[in-house]
Amino acid sequence: MKITARLALIAAAMTAFLGFLVVNHATARAHGTEVVLDVRGYDPRDIFLGHFSMITTELQSLDASELTDEDAFKAGDALYVTLEPGEDGNWHPVSLQTRQPDSGVFIHGFVRSSHTIDSEWTDPQTGDRLNEPRPVHRVMVYGVYNIERYYASRELALAFERRLRELDPDGDNGVRLILSLSPDGNAIIKGFEIDGVRQLDRLW
Repeated sequence: MKITARLALIAAAMTAFLGFLVVNHATARAHGTEVVLDVRGYDPRDIFLGHFSMITTELQSLDASELTDEDAFKAGDALYVTLEPGEDGNWHPVSLQTRQPDSGVFIHGFVRSSHTIDSEWTDPQTGDRLNEPRPVHRVMVYGVYNIERYYASRELALAFERRLRELDPDGDNGVRLILSLSPDGNAIIKGFEIDGVRQLDRLW
């Protein structure tokens, strides 16, 4: 077989494989359960990785003491967080565990780190500093879900950063992350909702 024919076959195989990945991604995105999360933070610069927005939601820092009786979370463990929609339209964590739930809508990630808090110096109601530490037992779990980085062009990343800085009097920035969750909890970013307007990513 001539070299040109071999190159053509290799190019055709690569094109077919890339097409399969795109179609598979589009199918998973279209048929997953859509959830909306409040975006709380940003960090759009990395000189090695290019421009992106570092997405922070309440899923990255969870108080296991409020969500489960389990406290043996360690780095690298599988993490499954069950979500339910709230009155504000956002989805919120209602439980977490290291085994896949039998039912419900959940997101699958991994434990980045965890630690136990045995006392705190801040009043949780007022935010005021206490004169004496208050004894508590809280297990904080920090998770990653493959949704933390949203890559964009330089212009879009910087515009996104500016938008996330604009807070209303309640401290809300008006930005929501739109996800599609597969039945096994894997998440795909569909786009964002900004001030109530949905802006979904185009696949092609």
